[in-house]
Amino acid sequence: MDNSLPPTLAELRQKIDLLMEYGAPADKRSELAGVADRYAADIFALNVLHSFYSFLPEAQDDGIVELLRISNRRGVFLLVAKSFLNDYLYLVDREKAEFLGPLSEGLWDLEILEFFGWRDRESFIKQVSAPGGLKPHLPVNEAPDLCPVCGCADGEFHTPGCPVEICPWCGGQLTSCPCRFTETGREAFTREAHLDEFLELLAGKGRVSFNASEQRPTFKPG
Repeated sequence: MDNSLPPTLAELRQKIDLLMEYGAPADKRSELAGVADRYAADIFALNVLHSFYSFLPEAQDDGIVELLRISNRRGVFLLVAKSFLNDYLYLVDREKAEFLGPLSEGLWDLEILEFFGWRDRESFIKQVSAPGGLKPHLPVNEAPDLCPVCGCADGEFHTPGCPVEICPWCGGQLTSCPCRFTETGREAFTREAHLDEFLELLAGKGRVSFNASEQRPTFKPG
């Protein structure tokens, strides 16, 4: 099991800067760095940038000039990365970004299509035929309808472990209140089964879904 900690936002941003030195056009780096700066507090966007500059889709110098959002559900985003050479589809969550190919070819994966509510590739292409009708992807810490940490939408459940989630027992912060221990009768969680047990109890009690008008904190994710 890999127990290494994921990189912080600042560390991931530094990795992107290094990759850009080798993969981005020299005369465009200042412009492209500005795009990365725009998303410095958004792990989802940074994951796309990191994936793009790690594996340049056209295998030649290129850079992302804009990120557009097609859809999002339960902390998973379908984004378009507009570059100097093409428009590319990415499936992204807090852990990683998956390259899905050029936007012009549509989306082939039936599981992804169904997850976001499309019947088939044809219905996807009909709705998302060109990036001109898509809205820019706002950093999650600025988007008024999204949890600024896990990216879930208003009315959805948080990703497990999100510090914004409210405890249904005490009304405090679920990741820091003592209810996980009082409800399970444990002093510590030392096994994955202990966490699974608590998640079952949490589901039985009734998780508190994200309420954008009441639960958006003022802190910025670090």
